[in-house]
Amino acid sequence: MRQRQQRQESLAKLLSYILGRRPDEFGLVLDEKGRASVKELLAVLSQEEGWGYVRRSHLEELVNLVSPGDFALDDTHIRALRPGPADLRGAEPASPPPLLYRAITAKSHGTVAERGLLPPAGGELVLSADPAMARRIGRRRDPRAVLVTVQAQQAARKGQRFFPYGEDLYLTGAIGPEFLQLPPAPKKPEAKPAPAVKTVPTAPTPGSAWLDILGQPVKPWKDKGRKKDPAWKEGAQEQRRRKKG
Repeated sequence: MRQRQQRQESLAKLLSYILGRRPDEFGLVLDEKGRASVKELLAVLSQEEGWGYVRRSHLEELVNLVSPGDFALDDTHIRALRPGPADLRGAEPASPPPLLYRAITAKSHGTVAERGLLPPAGGELVLSADPAMARRIGRRRDPRAVLVTVQAQQAARKGQRFFPYGEDLYLTGAIGPEFLQLPPAPKKPEAKPAPAVKTVPTAPTPGSAWLDILGQPVKPWKDKGRKKDPAWKEGAQEQRRRKKG
């Protein structure tokens, strides 16, 4: 029992640090109300050694029993109340580094190459100056995430606005494909041709017949019980008929 309590107290301290001080260190961005998606927070914890076991039930126990008054939890979001949510969102756009990075799902590779990076509905694109952090964030959605390089300064000169979030993260809107560098899309394996199906001749339906290339009726099998005599036998029979006559 004591061990479980200590573990919950440690979780409370970790969440206070993530939600109340440095969410950017974990590749997490709070919304404008200072909230984090519960689903995304659990994905963050799954990447931290020793915290992969945490589920929503642990958050509910933490909020209601271990640290009441420190966090607010609803159906979809969690928020730090003490010391309060971290306020890392830059109010004004800033000059970004030459390159920023985002990891996309392997499934979206072709779409991004054609249409560019699009933010989630009602949200923003989260980019990182550190490719390792970008991969870390991307692998929460797809273990085979593909790293995209963004020509950030070039895009900024064309009017793209980048808002800093903490030390290495930047928030922005949709980015056109002309500012992106992607690795070549993997080739799809060629489909193997279906094996040829051997057809077995069947008897014609009553009243019908098979025809040869000249249109003459043919029989694909020998009639049972009716065997043609060889030519020599037919000749001997003809000689016997002549002698009788």
